[in-house]
Order: sequence, then C-alpha cells, then structure tokens
Amino acid sequence: MVSMSDPELKNTAAPDGMRLSPNTIPGKIWIFLWSLRTRVFIMLLAAILAFGAGLQYWNYRMLFQNEVRLADDKHLVTATHLALSLSRYSRDVSLVFAHWARNVSEAESAGVAIAEDSGLPVAMDIDGFAILSSDNTVEASFSTTSEPLALPPDEVIEDLRIGSNTQLHGVQFSNLQRIGDDRYFILGYNLAGGQIAIGYLNVNYITDVQQRVQFGELGHAAIFDAAGVTVAHPVPAVEENMMNAAGIPVVARMLARETGVGQFYSPPMNADMIAGYTYVPETGWAVMVPQPIDELSASVEASLRSTNIFIIAVSLALALFGWVMTRALVRPIDRFTTAGLEIAAGNFLVDLPERENSSLEMSRLNQALKTMVGRIRGSSERLQAALEIEEVENKRKSDFLIIASHELRNPLSGVVGMLSACRERTDEPELTSYLEVAARSATQLRSVVDEMTHYAEEQTDTLAINVDSFDLGQELAQLATIYGQQAETAGLAFDFTPRPEIDEVIVTDRYRLFQVVANLLDNAIKYTASGGVTLDVGLHPDPDPDAIGDWLYVRVTDTGIGLDPDAMKQIFEPFFQVEGSYSRAHNGLGLGLAISKSIVDRLSGYLHCESEPGKGATFSLHVPIQIITRH
Repeated sequence: MVSMSDPELKNTAAPDGMRLSPNTIPGKIWIFLWSLRTRVFIMLLAAILAFGAGLQYWNYRMLFQNEVRLADDKHLVTATHLALSLSRYSRDVSLVFAHWARNVSEAESAGVAIAEDSGLPVAMDIDGFAILSSDNTVEASFSTTSEPLALPPDEVIEDLRIGSNTQLHGVQFSNLQRIGDDRYFILGYNLAGGQIAIGYLNVNYITDVQQRVQFGELGHAAIFDAAGVTVAHPVPAVEENMMNAAGIPVVARMLARETGVGQFYSPPMNADMIAGYTYVPETGWAVMVPQPIDELSASVEASLRSTNIFIIAVSLALALFGWVMTRALVRPIDRFTTAGLEIAAGNFLVDLPERENSSLEMSRLNQALKTMVGRIRGSSERLQAALEIEEVENKRKSDFLIIASHELRNPLSGVVGMLSACRERTDEPELTSYLEVAARSATQLRSVVDEMTHYAEEQTDTLAINVDSFDLGQELAQLATIYGQQAETAGLAFDFTPRPEIDEVIVTDRYRLFQVVANLLDNAIKYTASGGVTLDVGLHPDPDPDAIGDWLYVRVTDTGIGLDPDAMKQIFEPFFQVEGSYSRAHNGLGLGLAISKSIVDRLSGYLHCESEPGKGATFSLHVPIQIITRH
C-alpha cells in the first residue's frame, strides 16, 4: 500500500508549481492564500469593498450635486438681494443729487446754494460737488475734504454731458475713477445753458454691503463697475489696484447684463469658484457671490462621515457573514480533498459520509467518490490477490531454478572431470576429438547453469555482496592472462596495458566485480570476428568533494558487430539477444548483461554502453571503492 510519505505524494498538499516547503512559515502562508476558502473570501471581500466604494462614490456625487444646487440657489439669491440693495441705493443717490442740482441751478447764488443744500448729499456719501460751465470752468464747488477735489478727466465729463439715464432721474454714473488717493463714481446732471453739475460719490456704502456678505471660509461678494473694474473685493490689493476682471467669463456675462450661476478660476483666491451673478440695471454694475468649490467638497465629506461609519459596519457584517458562508461552502470540499489525498496515498478505506446535504453538487460528488472508491477497492483487492499469487509462482520458479541449477551443477562437474581424465588417457586422435566436443558442450551447459543460478539469486534478492580487500593489479593481471589466451585462440588481438595507478589494494566485492568484468570480456570476444579487444582500467576521485573514497572504472572495447539504437534500449533486459546469424551461432540465455547490471547497481555503480552497428561496442563500468594502500 502506498503511504503519504512516498516522494510522489509528500507535497500533495501544496499547489502545483509551488517551490516552498509546506512545512515552513512561508509555505504555510502560501497554502493559506492559495486555498479555495481564502480565495473565495477574498473575491467576496473585494466585491463588498467595490460595492461600498461604489455606494460612497454615488453618495458623494449625489450629495455634491445637491450641494451645488443649494449653492446655486443660495448664491444667486444673495447676489440678487445685493443687486437690489445697490439698485435702491443708486436711485436714492440719483434722486438726491438731481434735486440738489436743480435747486442750485435755480438759486440766485450757486455758491451759497451749494453750501446750504450740502447736508443731504453728503449723507448719501457724496464727498464733493461742482457746477461747471459749458467749457468745464468751475463756477461753484463744495468739498467735504480739506482740499478741493480735482476735476475728473475731460473725457469723463464729456461722457456725462452726452449721456442720458431716464432710470436715475437724468443722473449719469461714470465708471470708477481715481481722484487723488480715493476712488469715486462721478455723477453728472445736465443743467440749462450748457452747465453740468458733477458729484463725487465715494464707495463706502458699496464696500460696506460687500463686506457683510461672508460665509464658509472664503465665500464672499464682489462688485465691479460697468467696465469690469473692481469696486469691492475681500482682497484689499484688488480694490486698491482697481483690477479689471472683464476677462473672467463670469464677469463678462455680468457686464453683458446676464444673470445666472457659473464656475471659474479666481486668481486672487487661487481657487476654482462657483458663483451666483447678476447686475444692477440702473448702473450696469456687476454683482457676484462666489465660493470655492473645495468648500462644497468639504461639506460633502463631512456629510459622508456619518454614512462611512454605517457602510463600514455593514461591510464588516457582510465580510463576517461571507467568511462564515465561505467556511460552510468549502468545508465539504476540504473533506473531499482530504479523502482524495488518502485515496491517492492508497488508503481505500477512507471514511466518506453516508449522505452529504451541504448542496446538490456536493451530494453528487460524494456519491461519485463512494462509487469510485468501491470500484478501486475491488480492483485493488483483486490486483493484490493476483500479485500475491504471482509472487508465489515467481518464488516457486526461482526456487526451482536454484534447486535445478544446483542439482545440475554437481553431475556436470563430474562429467567435465571424467571427460578431462579420458582425454588425458587416450592417444587416439578420433576419440580425442570426440572428447573435446563433449567437454566444450559440458562447459557451455555449465555456463548456462551458472547464469540460471545468478539470475534466480537476483530475482529472489538473495544475490549476496561480500566486501573484502585485494590487490587490484595482481587480480587484473591474472584475468588478462586468461582472456588474452582466449582471444588468441579466437584469432583476436588482446590489449591490456596496466596503469601504475591500479597497483593498489582496494576494498569492494572482488568476486562480483570480476564476474561482471569477465562477462564483458566474454561477450567482447564472442561477438568479435576480427580485430581485437581492449581492456582499460583506471582510478579517479569521487566527483563529490564531500564524499570519502575513489572510483574504479573498467572499459572493455571491441571491434565486433556493434549494436543498433533499438538493441541499445534493451541490451540490459533479461533474455535479450541480438538478432542475426552471428549471434545465433553463439549459445546463451541472454542473461549475462542483465545480471551484470544488477550486480553493478548493488555495488552502487553504473554500467553503460556506446556502440554503432558494424563499429564494435564499448562497455564502461564505474564502481565506488576504497583504497587501502597507495604505492
């Protein structure tokens, strides 16, 4: 029976292609991450997180759009109210200034009238007055400042002369002008005889109402004249420099007398803004109420914090539920995986549930596994019984071979001995020839019996390895003498030049080693019709630097018939014989190389062959040894 400790199954718990040991911490982490339960949970968790993120994004979009709509309404309403306030203010200023101008023009003394009627205009933020003749000569003037106010440029006065504003009782408003250190709107009212009354309206009221509009961190109001010049702005430098904002799209739309909501980039605030904008119909002034868009996002994020907590709580609950459900789904798969590993390990008595109720698919899988295990168990039992019978039969055959070979060897030895004695006692040529044929046949039969004995020992695992020490050079010299004579008898050359390095006392199984070498030399002489046989023996160190010992190599080369690629694949198989008339001329069971390969394996060495048809063969034997003495 196969066990889980088998090399093929010891890493069965690890995924295919895994290079980490499942018993290490990295390996355990990898297996945990690779498990079906973890992967299903990760996919479920990813779906939950994606749903939560999508829901939050949708909430953010909805809240932001709602915030924008609220901002649109709020900012536009604020801008409209501010424009209405400025509209009333401009009408009031116009009414007061027109009334004052008419009174002055009808008075006998303009200078006295200006001084006497200055109270109300001054209360309306008019810092100075003047009556100009048709050639712009000052006929009378009044100023609330210590110094008389300078006249505005002639082109401004000319624009006031030709203008006509029926909405403001005939009073004209210039664009914002800088007079001295202050900023003024110049008021103009045409009088009889080419005269014109001008007034210097300061921007105190306008900046005051602008400063009252503040919300958020940077939400504010901004007011521009009819040319886009800044009148009131939260950044003082913008006011003082009278920055012209007509190039900003929102301001351009206001100057075109449009009302609405828009977004733009504000250089002074260094931010993207959303603004409600409108205009003052009487003067063409532009009024807008902007706010940074980031403040809307901050407001939305503040609103989302409460929903974040809810979504996180729901996500955690779903994740916990998913983990529980994943365990419930994967548990039967774990059971079947464990059962599959047990079956792969050869345990066909694995415990499978009578019924699997977790799901229809798992129930079907359980029934299929039970059916499969039952069939495998039956097949395994039948196979085991057949193997046991085969082992018994093989043992009987091997025992028979051993007994038969031993029983044949004793009478064969007697036959060989008697034939040898008869040859020595007769001088008859014909009888001597008969005796030699009989002796060769008996010797061949004894060789076959020896092969049968060795093969039976190898099959029954009784082939013994007995390690001893011996003089390698002396043993090789004796072997070379014997096979040199055989090669000479066969008409072949035999080459063996002893290397100085082999004159050593080594430790290995002398009998088995030379049994293999003798078999290789027998085959080389047997399958070589002409040419010769070469025996080469040497020593070399173990390639493993940590190993203790050396290696003996024996190389037998012949110039015989050689082997084709198909024969090379089977040459070490039992009972294999090379096809051909030459090979059939030599008796044998085809066991020599198979027995030699088995002996070399037991000596922890290796045996291989190199050959081409018609070019002979080279058999190389490598065996580990220990050297007792070094000369």
